[in-house]
Amino acid sequence: MLYWDGAGQLIHVERGGDYRWNFPLSYEEFPQEWIRFVLAVEDRRFWEHHGVDWRAGMRAFWQMLKCGRIVSGGSTITMQAVTMRTGRRRTLGYKLRQIFLACQWEQSHTKEEILEEYFNQLPFGGKLYGVEAAAQYYFGRHARELNRNEMILLAGLPQSPNRYRPDRFPERALERREMVLHLLIRHGALTPQEADRIRQEPLRYRQFSTRLWPRMEDPQFLLMAKAACPGRREYRLSLDSQLQEQVRAALQRQVERLEGVEDGAALVVENATGRVRACVGTLDYWRPKDGAVNGAMAWRSPGSAWKPFLYGEALYGGWLVAETRLLDAPLALPDYRPENYDGTFRGEISAREALADSLNTPAVRLLQQLGVERFLRLLGRLGMLKASPPSLAEKVGLSLAIGGTESTLVALASAYARLAGAPGELSWLQEVAERKESREELWNEGARQMLLSMLRRPLPGAGELPVAWKTGTSNGNRDAWCFVVTPQWTVGVWLGNKNGCASSALVGTTAAAPVAGTLIQTLSREAPPLWPACEETLWQRRPLCARSGLTPGPDCGETRLGWTIQGIPLRRCEVCGDREAEVGRQVRVLSPAPGEYHLEGTPEISFLLKTQPPQCHLYVNGEYWGRHASGETLRLGKGSYRLVLWAGEEWRPGTLSLQVR
Repeated sequence: MLYWDGAGQLIHVERGGDYRWNFPLSYEEFPQEWIRFVLAVEDRRFWEHHGVDWRAGMRAFWQMLKCGRIVSGGSTITMQAVTMRTGRRRTLGYKLRQIFLACQWEQSHTKEEILEEYFNQLPFGGKLYGVEAAAQYYFGRHARELNRNEMILLAGLPQSPNRYRPDRFPERALERREMVLHLLIRHGALTPQEADRIRQEPLRYRQFSTRLWPRMEDPQFLLMAKAACPGRREYRLSLDSQLQEQVRAALQRQVERLEGVEDGAALVVENATGRVRACVGTLDYWRPKDGAVNGAMAWRSPGSAWKPFLYGEALYGGWLVAETRLLDAPLALPDYRPENYDGTFRGEISAREALADSLNTPAVRLLQQLGVERFLRLLGRLGMLKASPPSLAEKVGLSLAIGGTESTLVALASAYARLAGAPGELSWLQEVAERKESREELWNEGARQMLLSMLRRPLPGAGELPVAWKTGTSNGNRDAWCFVVTPQWTVGVWLGNKNGCASSALVGTTAAAPVAGTLIQTLSREAPPLWPACEETLWQRRPLCARSGLTPGPDCGETRLGWTIQGIPLRRCEVCGDREAEVGRQVRVLSPAPGEYHLEGTPEISFLLKTQPPQCHLYVNGEYWGRHASGETLRLGKGSYRLVLWAGEEWRPGTLSLQVR
C-alpha cells in the first residue's frame, strides 16, 4: 500500500496482507512499448485468439505425447493469467481445465482487462509482483519512466524470476535480456539495428544497498486513516508532514520540562474541511510496553474540557447568555460536594467569567437545571462517549459537569472543531466528502459564536492572538488537556502517562496550554484569526435584569443592555421577587464583626460565631470545616481569613472577612 501526504509526497510504503510488494496500474498506465515487447515474446496472436492459441497448443501437445512430459508451454497470456489465480500443476488434466477457464475468461473480460490483470501479477523475484513494483525496486523509477533496454530486461524475468533477478545475478539478467532481444528479432518485433540501439541504452539500476521505499517510524496516522477507510491500495492522506514534526517537537520539549510526565498527544484540524493536518499519538512508538498505544484514541477523563458544551447547550436552550449571573458558592449534595480547583468561591459572577475560570459549582448547578440525560445525549451525538447515554446517566450523575466519564482526544477535538463550523466527522484523507444537507447542526451560528466569544482570552504561548480555548485537568492530576479554536484551526493537546500515573505537573493551564499556544501561533503566522462580526447579525442588544442577566420580569428593578442570541428567547428572571422573603434566605453572620483583631500573648484568638439560621456549613479560605452551630467557638491563629457560611440550596451564602495579627 502507498501513502501520500497532503503535499503529494510518498511517505510510506507497506506490503499487502500477503507480504507482497505490488503496486497495480490500470491498462492505460502501462507503456505501449512494454505491451508490444511482452506480446511479441509471450503471445503473438493475443489480439486474435479467444483464450487459446490452438496452433501453439497443438505443437506443445504433440511434444508432450512424444516425450511423455511437457516440453514447451504453448500457454497464452489469458491461460497464464488463469494460472496465476488457480496455481500451476503440470498435468494433462490441469492443462485441459486451464484451456476451459481461459475460454471462459475471454468471454467475460476484455483483452485490456486481461492484460491489466496479467501485468499486475507477474512475478519478478522475491516478493515483487507486477511491473510497477519491479520497475521501482530494480531501477527506482515508475514503469512509465523506463527506457526500452530496461523494459526488455524486465520482460525476461518472469520466466524464472529468482534466477535472473539483476540485483543478485546481473550477468544472468543480461543473458536473459539477449535471449528476449533475439526472440523479438525472430518474431519481427525489432530489426537487428533497433536491437543494437536498444543495447546502447543505459540500465539505470538503483543503489540496492539503500532503502527504496520510505517508511514512517510512527505509523499511527496511517493506521487511523486505514481504520476510517479500509480496503484501499493507496491513501492520499490529509497529513502535513512538516507540521507533524513541529507538533511532535513541541510535545517533546514540554514533556522534558515536566516532572513525572512521559507522554503526550496532539491533533490539528483544518476547520473548513475537517481535514486532520497533524496527529501525534505517542512520542516514542517503539518504547516497550506502551509506546505503540495511541494517546489520541485512548479513553481518559477530560476534566473540565467539555464544560463549553454544557454552556453551549444552555445558550442554545435560552437558559443564559454571556452576561447571565451564576452562583459560585458551596454546594453540598447528598453524595457529592464539588469544589473549585483553587479551593475558593467567588459568589455571583457572569457566565462568561464562570466558564473562562472553569469554576465547578456554577457548572454543576447549570447541569442540575438542564438535566444529566440531556447533556449526555448531546455528548453522545458528538461522539464523545464510550458507552451509551442511558447506561451512563445513573452512573455519573452531576459529576458529568466536570468530566465524570471518559472521552478521547480525537473525539474532543472533533467536537471543538464543530464549534467553528467544521463538518461532523474528521477526514484523514486529502479528499473530503461533500457535506450532507441533512447533517444535524451543532446549535446555531449565534449560539456557537457567543460560546466562542466567552472562551476568548489570552492563551499562554500564543502572544496576543484572539483565540478561544479551554483546558481540562482530570481528577487526581492524571491528564492535562487544552483545546484551542480559531475560525481556521482547531488544536487539541493531551499530556500524561499511558499507565495512568498521576503527577502534580499535569495541570491543563500550565502543562497543555503552552503547547497548544505554541502550535496555534505557528499555524496563524501567515493568517491571524479573523472572527466574524456577530453584533446586529447573530446577536441583538436588549435590556437584561441587572441582578440576574436574564430577561426582566415584572419584579425586576434596574436593567442594563446586554447581548442576546437572535431567534433564541432568553428565560425570564426568577431571582427578583419578594425582597423580604429573599432577605430571609440570606445567611447572616451576627457575630463576630468583620475587621482586624490582635493576639494578646496567645497563639490563637477565640470568636463566638453566631449565624442566622443556626446551622450552617463553614468554609474558611475555601476549605470546608464542616457543620457549625450558631454560638460555637471558632479559634483562629495569625493570618487573613475569609469565612463563607451556607445553609443549603434554598439559602444564599453569607461571608465574613477577618484579619488576625
